[in-house]
Amino acid sequence: MKKSIEISNDKFLELLDKGWQVIDVRDKYEYENFEKFLPSVNISYPEVLNNVNKRWPNLDTKLIFICNHGNRSGLTARHLHKLGYVNVYVLDTGIAGLFSS
Repeated sequence: MKKSIEISNDKFLELLDKGWQVIDVRDKYEYENFEKFLPSVNISYPEVLNNVNKRWPNLDTKLIFICNHGNRSGLTARHLHKLGYVNVYVLDTGIAGLFSS
């Protein structure tokens, strides 16, 4: 059975309480000038894809990727999942859905 990497707002907040790291994959301009979720680290989508193994050498690293609507973050999470990372998720509604609920 294939594991879903998309999580709901409630699951996102639950994992956040457990210390999971939140990575916002929007570009620097978007991160600095639009609504953002804190605590999060801004590492743009292209930057995440470069040197993934050096950035997160442990395949068990607990990561949640976010962006405006879940598109870029979804691509990022699926890419890392294919590389063998077992604890990667994407907020299915994106930041827009998180703040609208």
